Amino acid sequence: MPTILIIDTNIWAYFFDRDAAEHRRVEGPVENALKTEQIAANTIVVMELAQFLVRSLGPVSGGEKLGLFLRFPLAISDFEYQDALEAVDMLKRYSHLGIGGRDATILALMRRAKVNRIMTHDAALKRVDWLEVIDPLQAA
Repeated sequence: MPTILIIDTNIWAYFFDRDAAEHRRVEGPVENALKTEQIAANTIVVMELAQFLVRSLGPVSGGEKLGLFLRFPLAISDFEYQDALEAVDMLKRYSHLGIGGRDATILALMRRAKVNRIMTHDAALKRVDWLEVIDPLQAA
């Protein structure tokens, strides 16, 4: 049974933007995760990625990449009122580490799903003590 992994928006952005300097370093780890892990996300991550792709790559190319993303075998959770309450709690608990509203929604998803593994390059998320962070961009 595959383990559950959250992939943060910044990693997805590097993965889909072939011109990004970080693209080559995240491509392999993301492709491997898609083959071996159950990838979870929330609708906030979907919208954050959609915004990045459309703004950076244009509505046509960005829309095509988003369509590809949505065809991946992802477990996408809707963001509902109870999730907002949990995200506010996460924001209050971890804002001193640099966690903002969108990251708080990811932490709320992770708590609810009992997941502690995340692939990210986000410095604030790396400071959350209960997370196991996989950073494909971290210098080896």
